[in-house]
Formats: sequence, C-alpha cells, structure tokens
Amino acid sequence: MPETLSSCAGSPRWLWHSVMKDLEEQGGLPGVVIDPLTLTPSGCSGQTEKGQAFVVTWCHEEFLMVTTLVEVPELIEAFAKVVGYRPLCKYTKNRMVTFEWDKVHPTDRFLALSFDQEITSLTRIDQ
Repeated sequence: MPETLSSCAGSPRWLWHSVMKDLEEQGGLPGVVIDPLTLTPSGCSGQTEKGQAFVVTWCHEEFLMVTTLVEVPELIEAFAKVVGYRPLCKYTKNRMVTFEWDKVHPTDRFLALSFDQEITSLTRIDQ
C-alpha cells in the first residue's frame, strides 16, 4: 500500500503526521514520532518508540533512504511495507547505517554507491 500523500503546488508531499500514521497502520510499527520541525518536501527526522533516532529522505515513486545510528530492522520493514517495495541495499557511512530503496534505477544506483570511498559494508539486499 503506498504512502499517504498530499498535494502541494501540484507535487506530492508526505506530511509528518501521515508518515507516523502510515508507519503504524500500514507498516505495523506503532509509537514512531516525527519531529514536525524537521519536515522538508523530501525528508524528516524521527524516532522509534524505543528512542532510536532516524532520518528519512524520499522522492515519491523514485527512492527512499533511512539512516540510523544502529540497524533497526523493524523500522526498515515498516518503511518497506509503506512504500510497497524492498530496499535495494544497506551500507555504513560516517558511522551511520543507511538503507536505500530505488524504484527507478537500482542497478545504476548500486554501481554509483560502490565507487563512494566513504562507504563501507555495501550490501545489495533486494536480490
């Protein structure tokens, strides 16, 4: 089931309260809190019920990135259910764990990431 989007000036926007509701109702992950002051047209910050902080960046129907201090499998699974497709890969950069989804050009994106010298532990997980 796709994320709940609103339209602003003709472009889709995922509002902070919709992110929380979608993660709970579609993703099965209650208790996520999004800080409304961090919301931009393409991202926001929040934390899980257990206090695990994360940053999410997205472009509707193209990509999603979730970055955390430690891997939070239930958060990644919830986002996968909400957007309707599995993450492409995971990696570590600047001591942060990032999961990326890419719906449009996954092979090209994975190749680009493989050349990033700051990335370690790059693993393709969609296959």
